Amino acid sequence: MSFQLGAPSDHSSDDEDLPFPAPLAHDAFQPTGSEFSPHTFLSSLRNRHQTLEDLRSELRNRSKDLESELVELVNRDYADFVGLGSSVKGGEGRVEDLKVGLLEFRREVETIVRAIEEVKTQVEAEIRAKERIRKEKALGRPLLALAQKLDELSVVLLLDGSDSVGGPPGFLEDGDGLTSSRRLGKLVRIWVYVVDFLLPKVPTEHPFVKRQGERMKKIRETLLIDLKSALKESRRKGEADTTLELLGMFADLRAEGEAVKAVARK
Repeated sequence: MSFQLGAPSDHSSDDEDLPFPAPLAHDAFQPTGSEFSPHTFLSSLRNRHQTLEDLRSELRNRSKDLESELVELVNRDYADFVGLGSSVKGGEGRVEDLKVGLLEFRREVETIVRAIEEVKTQVEAEIRAKERIRKEKALGRPLLALAQKLDELSVVLLLDGSDSVGGPPGFLEDGDGLTSSRRLGKLVRIWVYVVDFLLPKVPTEHPFVKRQGERMKKIRETLLIDLKSALKESRRKGEADTTLELLGMFADLRAEGEAVKAVARK
């Protein structure tokens, strides 16, 4: 019985025709997701035509390569760190120079701050002085006007020792006498201006105001005497309009009671 050796099997030829798997890519273990998924990784290798043992061996090799790269990276960074320390060594002099410069700069800043504080103090003193002068001027105007108006009333009411009844130029018109309603009306208006406008602008305890107390009292009393005389004369003449005008002047002087007494007298 003879056996005929046939042609060699095509099995090895078929194996040679299978494609060799490509090496694992570097980014295979750097997925875009938040975590690495082994299942996803193995699924991506489904068409590699590779046994599990070959894959395991390749993964071991890749792990060794990564460890080597890590050690090389650490050594390189450590060398850079050591080099940095060496470059810094010997810089104590520069640090000392910088410290001295900073101290000088601090002293200069402190000098400038002191100068600014001195200027600030001087400016504040000038502002206070200016404010004091402003207040004195604001007080001086009504005091001056008060003195002028009281002098004017004293002259017209013959309280300054003068015999002239004319007063300031243009004060009296032709035919105006002591009981003239026009004369008395002007005097009453001056008095109201003094009491209602000027006096509220000055302190009641001001020395000048205190000294004018008796003078003002005398002026008011003299005004009331002249008003009573004028009221008596107008009633005698039957001048009703003049009488009403004079009664209004009593009211301006806040002397309604005196007007009632003057009217009650016959």
